[in-house]
Amino acid sequence: MIFAESFEVPRRNFLEAMRVRSCSAGTLRSRNQSLDTFFRFLISRGVADVREVNRETVREYQLWLAAQPWTTYTAHTKLIALRRFFEHLEKSDAILVNPCEGMILPKLEKRLPRNVLTPAEARKVLDAPDTQTRRGIRDKAILELFYSTGIRLEEMAGLTIHDVDWRNGFLRVNKGKFAKDRVTPMGRKAADYVREYLQAVRAVWARQRKDERALWLSSIEPHGPLKKEAIALYVRQYGQAAGIGKRVSPHVWRHTCATHLVAGGSNLVYVQRLLGHRSLGTTQIYTRVAAPEVKRTFLRSHPRSRVKGEKQAAIEPQSIKGVCA
Repeated sequence: MIFAESFEVPRRNFLEAMRVRSCSAGTLRSRNQSLDTFFRFLISRGVADVREVNRETVREYQLWLAAQPWTTYTAHTKLIALRRFFEHLEKSDAILVNPCEGMILPKLEKRLPRNVLTPAEARKVLDAPDTQTRRGIRDKAILELFYSTGIRLEEMAGLTIHDVDWRNGFLRVNKGKFAKDRVTPMGRKAADYVREYLQAVRAVWARQRKDERALWLSSIEPHGPLKKEAIALYVRQYGQAAGIGKRVSPHVWRHTCATHLVAGGSNLVYVQRLLGHRSLGTTQIYTRVAAPEVKRTFLRSHPRSRVKGEKQAAIEPQSIKGVCA
């Protein structure tokens, strides 16, 4: 939606400043949509310029958001965007006083991930692609990589042929969330299927696109880069084909990988680094999802958890690479 220049110019400057800081396309899109909501609210209140916004306007907007049929998380996201927008305007001297100064954000409820797959369900989805076809080999590699690394959808779609080291089992993620780069281990099975895709499938498809660096190519000629929307669609379709009764998405794979790692006894710091979480608190939620498995691990391994006379079961330390292999 296009608004008056009094709204659009500050918006363009704000988004450009975010691009300079290498913010992801998803963050830019979210901020832009949040500003759309705010600008429509201003117009409904007869406000024609962002310089007219004061603290009372912001308080009214908060009350208006609370009355909408949105989750607390959505309202929180929109208010964060508003705060960043006016911080930018203040720093660039477009306004004298920041109307969001002292704004209290709604407290986020602690939501547990939904639709986490069990190991048996994960195997059914992983076995859904027909690996007798080139497309099936590609899709099997994608699913195994999602499960092994917990990578985000945009990160998966942005991989290049130079980001995968299947020989040593490592994956490089460039410009992930918060514009952070990281290197994550790949499980053995994921590395094997990525190797098969590169040698038996991509090598054939890439003959028409010799300068193409994208890792994932479309099965449709001329075999251009596979878009993230197509990856998300295929993941959902394989979930349906597996008949497990759960909606499967790339983010469900991310939650599943993390939950299975924690349940297997992996160190939370390792899981945090694997997923690229900024805060360990974000990773700790998986201890609640995997609580029964974590308890069983404790009972097997802690010397004070055993009944007198009971022998302790030998348990090998598990690595990130081992659990999601």
